[in-house]
Amino acid sequence: MRLLGILSGIILALSISSSCFAEAGSFSGDILKACDAIPQLPAIPNGRKATEEEMLATQQTVKTYMAAGNSYIDCLNTLEESWGEAATDEQRAGIVLFNNKIVDDQIAVKDLFNQAIRAYKGKN
Repeated sequence: MRLLGILSGIILALSISSSCFAEAGSFSGDILKACDAIPQLPAIPNGRKATEEEMLATQQTVKTYMAAGNSYIDCLNTLEESWGEAATDEQRAGIVLFNNKIVDDQIAVKDLFNQAIRAYKGKN
């Protein structure tokens, strides 16, 4: 039960931080125009209650999410390169912020999914 509370808190924090980026400084407008929306966090089921089919479907969803995150990072890199030497400190900081957000989210999703897998395997 305690693990579920911790996981819920992590998911809530990730959701809140995602919405904050939409209101970030002026650099965000350039980023939001150039790159697709930040990939939505996938729902991770409770491994103790999930079926094999749910876990397999979630595995595919997580793979798709990770690929979308990597594509987003590629877009950020392309945008930063297009700015070249004319990039402002604010723009460079924005790229770092958005990049770190995606990487942090990917790590959290990976960790949550691995915990769900361990819980699923533990019930069987």
